[in-house]
Amino acid sequence: MTDRLTLPPGPDYAYGGYKVRIEPIGTSGSRWRVVDDEHYFGEIAAADPVKGEPEVHVAAHFPGEEDIPPTKIVAEWTLAVEFLLDAGEH
Repeated sequence: MTDRLTLPPGPDYAYGGYKVRIEPIGTSGSRWRVVDDEHYFGEIAAADPVKGEPEVHVAAHFPGEEDIPPTKIVAEWTLAVEFLLDAGEH
């Protein structure tokens, strides 16, 4: 794991008028739920390298789609959270 995959400071994250919590799922340190007091936005998870790039990436999974291939894989956890907030239905 790289530093960008560790639980972010807080563990709160503010973006686009949202203030969400990034909550670890289990003890693996590789999956987190994105939630606020009223909504579950989905999960972010460590993903395999993309296009031969060596670093670990982060996958965004919408609610109900946690066990299927991710909709989006990005290089930063913040981008994965922002994708869920921008594209999610709540």
